[in-house]
Amino acid sequence: MDKGISFYFGFISNIDERAKKIKEYGFSSVITCADKKFNYQNGSIRKQVKVFRKYNLKLSSLHMRYNASELHFFFEEGRKGEKLKRLLIKDVKIASKYGFTCVVVHLDGNYSEIGEKRLRQVLSVCEKLNVPLAIENLRHKQIFFDVFKNIKHKMLKFCYDAGHNNAFDKNYDYFKNFGGKLITLHLHDNDGTFDQHTLTCFSGNINWDNIAKNLAQYNNLSLDYEVFYKEKYNLTEDEYLKLVIEQAKKFESLILSYKNKNQ
Repeated sequence: MDKGISFYFGFISNIDERAKKIKEYGFSSVITCADKKFNYQNGSIRKQVKVFRKYNLKLSSLHMRYNASELHFFFEEGRKGEKLKRLLIKDVKIASKYGFTCVVVHLDGNYSEIGEKRLRQVLSVCEKLNVPLAIENLRHKQIFFDVFKNIKHKMLKFCYDAGHNNAFDKNYDYFKNFGGKLITLHLHDNDGTFDQHTLTCFSGNINWDNIAKNLAQYNNLSLDYEVFYKEKYNLTEDEYLKLVIEQAKKFESLILSYKNKNQ
């Protein structure tokens, strides 16, 4: 199984050397964002893709650019909502240009006709360019539910975020209700109190066994870790990458054990 990591995982370092280390530690894919405000961390999306290709790293999901405080405008009348739509379409075009598997989307606010119209316009571009739009499960569940209830489109997909599920709605089964739409993963852990993007060895208490059982039914999903290093861990970049790949390999073994049982 492919194992991926967010290109920026907490260390600001030379992007060529970082990509090389990601590959050397056993990751085969990366997730990233094209937002220019993160250029100081990652460089431009063009430069990122150049080093990904240099080290034969697959392009998994591309995260939409956004400011959390502005997301609600997408479902409201006005120029700010139109701007968000244009930026999302731009991300879809970037994903198509470079070959990312999908664009991951955060949604917030109250469902509305104008928001649905904008989302359908984005999905129309997705269909033309063959780039799925993966809606991520967040703290705000109702907008997620409303979108899938009202919009039936082959390019509308689901990004399962394990950490968000554990922190915000631990008892809700996304696999049961939206598993047929699953296309990409954000894997990270927390202690259930808030979104920490950490590893199990630090403060995580996610039931990975249950998630592995659910993922055993899928093929070709990349185990993408959206984790962020914290200084209190007192680790080097190499030491942290080693911990992430070890957790990814253990999780892969768990998934494969359930796949074998199901055969």
